[in-house]
Amino acid sequence: MTPRRILSLALIAGLLAAIPLSSAGAARRVRVMDCKGGSCWPTAFAFTPNGRKIFYVERFSGEIRVKDLKTKKDRRWFRIGGVATEGEQGMLGLALDPRWPKKKNVFVYHTNRSPFQNRILRLRKQGGKTRRHRILTLGANGNHNGGVIHFGPDGMLYAVTGDLGSPSNSQNTSHPAGKVLRMTKNGKRPASNPFGGSKAWSYGHRNSFGFAFDPETGNLWQTENGPECEDEINLVVKGGNYGWGGGSNCPGTSTEGPGPRDPERAYTPVIAPTGAAFCDGCKLGGATQGTLLFGSVGERKIRRLTLDAQRDDVAGEAVIYSHGRFILALIAAPDGRVYFSDPYGIYRLRR
Repeated sequence: MTPRRILSLALIAGLLAAIPLSSAGAARRVRVMDCKGGSCWPTAFAFTPNGRKIFYVERFSGEIRVKDLKTKKDRRWFRIGGVATEGEQGMLGLALDPRWPKKKNVFVYHTNRSPFQNRILRLRKQGGKTRRHRILTLGANGNHNGGVIHFGPDGMLYAVTGDLGSPSNSQNTSHPAGKVLRMTKNGKRPASNPFGGSKAWSYGHRNSFGFAFDPETGNLWQTENGPECEDEINLVVKGGNYGWGGGSNCPGTSTEGPGPRDPERAYTPVIAPTGAAFCDGCKLGGATQGTLLFGSVGERKIRRLTLDAQRDDVAGEAVIYSHGRFILALIAAPDGRVYFSDPYGIYRLRR
């Protein structure tokens, strides 16, 4: 998602307040959380395992907040200082420890202003203080910082990183940029990773704002923002090369390096896909059960992708919801229902 494609995020955010919401297809939205005093850009959020609370980050303020869905209270949990906020920088990712509440660790991915770098931090409140442990540091750029983080079914922390504006980074498996990374909760490289000495799980990526694990197979599916000629939906496999690199251009965005893999779905013209989640009891109707849902910044819609019998290819798709603003994060709650965010709040999809 280049600055040319989305113009100035700050300018557009100011204009969005005048755009009405509309719904189409199988889903409507239910407002769950409003930003206080205007836009807060909740770029990432996660539920506690009992589904009662939502932790979310505000992209520009550096705040990590928690909303109690029962009491309706919304409070600041912590604030990261010195967050860079130009272009595609800011508070970009959030995940909760899968052993919550036994292990109350909050993980965030953010762009730091000085020194200018992207970081993944593990945060834990202990003895009245919030203890911070940096588990990953990589370069930063005005755009292509990636930033989405989720825990996989294997208990490992996965992160998508952009190429930092340098496509050659994506083909270098020892460089953390342009990758899907896999690491332990302490930021260590698991021995089962495919490349020696590297946290890379896959490589050859340009930039991504979303991924999800298929609850039926454990497969990882990723949304990827390409240049002006193609966006992609990828089935990410261990050690896979997704073909972005120093010689990439339009057309031929997935052709670099050894054995590049084609996307399972490509979009031309581009739509700037973002967050992704699987419908596993999401209560959006039988046609949506088992499908992959994802949002977009460009067309501001949520699409569903129906997978084939082997669940390794796309068999069909439909738009199930149209929104008047950027769709940012999109995740499934513990009860299976699907939630998404825009610059002004968090919503639940319903029939």
